[in-house]
Parts: sequence; C-alpha cells; structure tokens
Amino acid sequence: MKSLNDYSKWALNHTWIILFSYFISMIVLLFIHDAFGFSMADDGTYLSNAVMHIGSGFVLALGTGIMQRELLKKHIRISSFWVVSLIIGFVVAEITAGIVLWKLEIYRGLINIFNTDVHFPESLIFALAGLIAGIIQFRLLKPYYNNRFYWIIASAMGWALLILSTYISPFALILGAMLYGAITGLAFYRIMESKAPDENMT
Repeated sequence: MKSLNDYSKWALNHTWIILFSYFISMIVLLFIHDAFGFSMADDGTYLSNAVMHIGSGFVLALGTGIMQRELLKKHIRISSFWVVSLIIGFVVAEITAGIVLWKLEIYRGLINIFNTDVHFPESLIFALAGLIAGIIQFRLLKPYYNNRFYWIIASAMGWALLILSTYISPFALILGAMLYGAITGLAFYRIMESKAPDENMT
C-alpha cells in the first residue's frame, strides 16, 4: 500500500474475496450440518454447531489469507504462514466460542447473523479471530516494518465491523467487506511508511 493505487487494489480485492469466501463457507457449514444428520430446520448439537463454524471460518480465513499474501508478496517476502495464521485465528476463536456457548447452553448457529437480530456476539467471535491472527502476523511483519502494531488493531476491528455492518441488513455484508478492506488497507499504508532498518524487500 505504497500508493493510492495499491490501497484501492487491496480494498476492492477484499470486497469480492470475502463475499465469495463467506458464500462458500456457508455451503461448507450446511454440508457439515447435513453430515451430522440434521436438516435445515434442526438446531443440531453443540458439537455439530462448533464443527460447522470451525469449517466455515477455515474457508473464510483460507480465501482471505491467500489473497492477502499474494498482494503482500509484491512488497515483501511474506511467509505462507500468513495464511495459516489467519486460519489459526478463526479456528481458535470458534473453538473458544463453542466451549463458552456450550457452558451457556446456547447453540452457535442461533447467534449467526441470519438467525438473530443481535449481532454483537458473533462480531466478538470474529474480532477475537482477527486479534489472534493479527498478533501472530505481527511477528511476520517484524523484519520489514516498525509500526506493525497497527495491523493487530486493524485486523480485530476489521473482522468485527464485517459482522456489525449486518445490523443494517444481512446483505450489508458487502459494506462490511469494504470496511474490512479499507481499514486493513489504511493500516498497511501507515505501516509501510515505517520501513525497518533491516528490511528485506523483494
């Protein structure tokens, strides 16, 4: 994100890749739900709910992570662990949510944005995923940039806003995807202004 053109590519690419990955993740979610022997009308079990959303989060993280790495490769030698970091963030966040919701006797599927008018719980799960991934990815940026702390904040905030945007409408997810791209792109724009002394650019 050294220029306005880089920033625009980052923001716009995130819009379509998040929407596409989210759509695929919903298909994966329903496939897992069916694999457990439940129909669309069934709530499932705490375990099936957790596995569904772990699988869904995996797909969303995979698609987004791959695209981010491809864009970052134009500026730095970024490890493929960047993608794994985002997957770890979502998997750990969903496992944590599954355990908490199990103890509270709440099905994970019931707090999905399509099943409730209260989207704060799911936004917190996504924020946790972004926070965990951001902390791991923070280390990957260390050789190149000084102000990389911005990424942790942007990652958590961006994923939270992706879900919070659906308070307007479930279809406002496109707005959330745009916000995620804009916020994380702005963070990288600031980060790339602070090159580390030992940076190893491509």
